[in-house]
Amino acid sequence: MACDGLLAASSGDRTGTGISDATALAHAVCAGKISAAEVLAEVRSRALAAPGLNAFIHEDWERAAGAALELDRRRARGEALGPLAGVPLSVKDVIAVAGMPLTGGSTAYARNITAFTAPAVQRLQEAGAVLVGKTNCPEFAFGAITESQVGGRTSNPRYPRATPGGSSGGEAAAVASGITALGVGTDYGGSLRWPAQCVGITALRPTPHKIPDLGIVPGADGWFGSGVASRPGAYLQAATQVMGPLARSVRDLRAALTVMAAVQAVPAGVRPRELVVAWSDGSRLGPVRQEVAAMMAGLADRLAREVRAVRHVPDVFVASLEAYNRLRIADPMIDHAAAVAGREENVLPANAQTIQRSLAGGRRELDAAVSLAELARQRDLEVFTAADVVLVPVAGGPAASLAGILDIDGRSVSGWDIMGQCRAVTLSGAPVVSVPVALSSDGLPLSVQVIARPGADALALDVAEWLEGSTSGT
Repeated sequence: MACDGLLAASSGDRTGTGISDATALAHAVCAGKISAAEVLAEVRSRALAAPGLNAFIHEDWERAAGAALELDRRRARGEALGPLAGVPLSVKDVIAVAGMPLTGGSTAYARNITAFTAPAVQRLQEAGAVLVGKTNCPEFAFGAITESQVGGRTSNPRYPRATPGGSSGGEAAAVASGITALGVGTDYGGSLRWPAQCVGITALRPTPHKIPDLGIVPGADGWFGSGVASRPGAYLQAATQVMGPLARSVRDLRAALTVMAAVQAVPAGVRPRELVVAWSDGSRLGPVRQEVAAMMAGLADRLAREVRAVRHVPDVFVASLEAYNRLRIADPMIDHAAAVAGREENVLPANAQTIQRSLAGGRRELDAAVSLAELARQRDLEVFTAADVVLVPVAGGPAASLAGILDIDGRSVSGWDIMGQCRAVTLSGAPVVSVPVALSSDGLPLSVQVIARPGADALALDVAEWLEGSTSGT
């Protein structure tokens, strides 16, 4: 996809911050309205102005400056630039990038430098994105907030009294602050969707394996960036974990997916009057604030006037949530166990115990959990025989407190329980876009998951972009 294939816009601001999105930046660089070096200088100034953000565990502005300068030289020579020319990029620190640290948020790997770059990240760089660094995440991406012994606690740049979420919270903070315009994170329980809501940006959890997931750690046998790369060996991680983009607009997610998955660009073309939309307020997937339930009901009422049909399916994905939770307990974390072997003293005790407990189950228990998961998945995917997309809230409330406590009308929820509405969707293998559609009573973003049948990533993006343009957002 050439530079001029991207949509032009005056600013591309979708967050109300006055900061351009990736699409607008790339168009401006391609058109010569601004140089890649100037874009980089501007975002670096934002990074310097936010020393307490703790979004990054590693920054390489010198290498980024070299990449930006080369883009500007190519343009001066009249060469065609890639579709993401000059777009500042960051990558979560469980994803390998050659020459940069790969710690997974753990001091066990504090000095680890990898010689391998994840193919999806390499494609973004080849498309002109300028990589500025690696972002913070909780140790081994275990957590609904972002705090690690490597990078400290990451702050929420738009809502300082709230967490930026986890586990891709460093990415969410970097993008929301305008330090980067595109981020790459991971998700197999909500780790893209939840942080995106917390800071008020968008994220895509693609259909598993649509974007190459090689380069996420730990891989099989504990691979952590050295030697030949390997995909995970543990069942649940291999089947459901994905790499995906975070951005300030849905159109940016579309551009990123096109590059990362190496697919042909498909222009947005949703026809609302032809859509059948199913929805749930998520209350059967975990506790939900009354205002979230009201938001979903109100959204359904509005859509009923604009689409072909709206169907209320309150128990959608309930079977998958139960099966996911059982499988997550039964599935031995063999890759994590191999990765921490001999390094146990440098691993947080709670995480070491989680890894060890996962090894206690037997093969029979795992096989039973896998069988149940497949049955639940097939049952829940039947919703797409009568609906094009499903809408479910990202969580039962907005961003949690800095300590990771989410108040649900007087009930405190924390940890993985926050992500029930996300975990329920994970097992289905469906593509999901997290898009902000409203504000909570305390002024924090509330997002909806736009879910399509497996493989229909373009449809999920189409509907999410339509919602983005027709709701107040944040």
